[in-house]
Amino acid sequence: MHVINVIPSLATRTGGPAVNLVESVVALDELGVSSCVFATDAVTAASAPDRRHAVSEDLPAMAANVDFRLFPVVPPRRLAFSPALHRALRKGRPPDVLRIHSLFLFPQWSAYRYALETGTPYLVSLHGALDPWLRRRGRPRKRLVDALWQKDMLERAAAIHVTTEEERDATSDVAPRVPRVLVSNGINTADFCDLPDPALFRRSALDGFDGQLVSYLGRISRKKGIDILLRAFAIIVDDFPDTMLAIIGPDDEGLGAKLERLARDLGIAARVRFTGPAYGPDRLAAFAATDIWVLPSHTENFGVAVIEAMAAGLPVVISKEVNIARAAREAAAALICEVDPGDVARQLRILLTSPTQAAQLGDNGRAFAANYEWPKVARELHAAYEYVASRKAIMR
Repeated sequence: MHVINVIPSLATRTGGPAVNLVESVVALDELGVSSCVFATDAVTAASAPDRRHAVSEDLPAMAANVDFRLFPVVPPRRLAFSPALHRALRKGRPPDVLRIHSLFLFPQWSAYRYALETGTPYLVSLHGALDPWLRRRGRPRKRLVDALWQKDMLERAAAIHVTTEEERDATSDVAPRVPRVLVSNGINTADFCDLPDPALFRRSALDGFDGQLVSYLGRISRKKGIDILLRAFAIIVDDFPDTMLAIIGPDDEGLGAKLERLARDLGIAARVRFTGPAYGPDRLAAFAATDIWVLPSHTENFGVAVIEAMAAGLPVVISKEVNIARAAREAAAALICEVDPGDVARQLRILLTSPTQAAQLGDNGRAFAANYEWPKVARELHAAYEYVASRKAIMR
């Protein structure tokens, strides 16, 4: 089976979809699925005000094992507009399955048109783009895109891919007659078993701080609720004088200055570090240095970073809006909070005052993360591709 993936960016800093795609291609190769990836050369998300390029310096760790092709973005860059990608898709033989990643941008339209021209069955992976919280943002632009082509793209899909039952339920009003395939994101848990010396990150990013470290690790984005975390930390900071908060991740939405100002206004600036992004070995070092990992997100269709933190054995606090929260609660693998500073502070207080409970939560999290190992997830994704390929006659 041959699969073509189309994604707006393959840059690590754009978040989980790029990394997950690369790892899925490698895992599926062992099951006899040949894949290639078409992406633009954008390093940042299309919505980022500072749209950087030179993505070759920011590819996922396993990209060297993947057949990928990058094409230049030209104005209007907000749409990830790439005529070169559009032309390149039309060369060579059509795949058995076309997989379209995310929504609202030019690469998705180009892939959709290609599927219609060639009669190729296609799978649309939402990656959380239709979560109700996100649908409320940029509504005029999204309504226009839907009216012009996207509603038709979703309704003509062989299937729509969701990663959790919660995402399936939250998007049930979109193209309701199109089948859903539920396949979670995957992880290589072995990567998080033998972590670096915690002192490495503490020396390089925290001036050698050796107290309790609460961390957020991910993109600095409005949806992640980092302002909520800062306000929660301000509630407990006086009770835990040997504790620091680290905000670790790229600031492509230009929120860093506003968040740093909030920390100053809350009187906690001396106890908060904005360290910038951490990839590869630096990311592992950040996990190693962390005592408690927190994600008070307004929305999260899956949360690969949550599973990574669990695989690293960390006690985790996540909001109930993270779509794996229900499963994590049932497995006693995380403390679940409201997107509310007071409730986040309560959960942090529990873990900071009870090392035994924190350690048990970390152990439970490791066991939970093992459910998302790539060999298992790859088999499920392979079955989804076979299902989509079998619908070719129906799609015509």
